[in-house]
Amino acid sequence: MGVVGSTSNILDFIAEKLNDALAAPRPERLQFVLGTEAGMITSIVRKVQGLLQKSGRRDVEVEIVFPVASSSITTDRQTTSGGPVQLPGGLAVVPGPASGEGCSLEGGCAACPYMKMNTLAALSTVCERIGSPAGEATLERYRPRSYGDERVGGRSLASAGCVPILHMRHFQKNSAFSPQLLQDITSREGH
Repeated sequence: MGVVGSTSNILDFIAEKLNDALAAPRPERLQFVLGTEAGMITSIVRKVQGLLQKSGRRDVEVEIVFPVASSSITTDRQTTSGGPVQLPGGLAVVPGPASGEGCSLEGGCAACPYMKMNTLAALSTVCERIGSPAGEATLERYRPRSYGDERVGGRSLASAGCVPILHMRHFQKNSAFSPQLLQDITSREGH
């Protein structure tokens, strides 16, 4: 199924699968889907390339997938306030935003301590419980709290909670405050 572990565990797992394929007398295409830090890219690619070059085989292929949304990648063509983005190892694209909201090229989402709590076994357990009344009952305590009819400034709590996030997204995209935020600030009493 896969491996969850340290950098060394992930590299060893990929190397073992690749060595098994290289020992077999038939062509093979291996695919690995990784949910890890961007810093792992270079070491994984170098390890795989080294094993493939050493074997001399051209009929074994390795595809390494780092699943990210298109808005959550950094390319070598991007620039930030600090100038052009320099990606590690001469790569053209890496997962993770160039900057913003605490994320960086050095980690992205996988560097988040909450994301590190996730495991394949835990995800599998949750998936197995969904759809079964008894299973879903065990998940009930994790259900997000319902805010019901609570209001903030005439808006639902959920709607009011989205306002600062939308202002932040506008600022990140446009490098300027949104007209709605400026209107809100300048129209308040005592501004």
